[in-house]
Amino acid sequence: MHGEQWKMKVEEAVSNKDWDELVQLARRESAKILSYLTRRLCSDDALLRWKVVRALGVVTGDREGMGENRIRELLRRFVWLLSDESGNVPFGVPEAFGEVLVARTEFQEEFLPLLCALAYHPERNQTGPIEQGVFWALGRVGEPAAACSPEAVEAVARAAAQHPDPQTRNIAAWALGRFDTSDPTGN
Repeated sequence: MHGEQWKMKVEEAVSNKDWDELVQLARRESAKILSYLTRRLCSDDALLRWKVVRALGVVTGDREGMGENRIRELLRRFVWLLSDESGNVPFGVPEAFGEVLVARTEFQEEFLPLLCALAYHPERNQTGPIEQGVFWALGRVGEPAAACSPEAVEAVARAAAQHPDPQTRNIAAWALGRFDTSDPTGN
């Protein structure tokens, strides 16, 4: 399957959340699917972007069809896209980064510190929708993110308490709740 027919199949699977079909397509052409989905993260359509974030989690979570080298390459691409040097506005990339780290936990040791640094490191710090995406991604990863970086937890807590943008405060508060490792009974 090539060209427009292939793109239409992928778009249809993502749009309909037909994850089984998408996994089958990815098993045939994993590099092509990852590249295409990564490009679709830049969509102006927020709903489509969220579907693509989920789609990346689904296809990378398919251990039978997606090898470690492909995942590592994708995560390195995310790190690059989130750097100033890339010249990109990486809408959806932090969210996809978090989703992939949840789907493939074996990469957390290597890549989670890089995601955490986006919340607090002055040379990597993000703003606006990208900052919100970083907070969401850290919350999506949850307790492992909190264990990885007390600095990221502090940055998220500070944003939840005093960020000037209410939406960013809400996302940070949600993420902070996902970090809670205490016993829910209070013991």
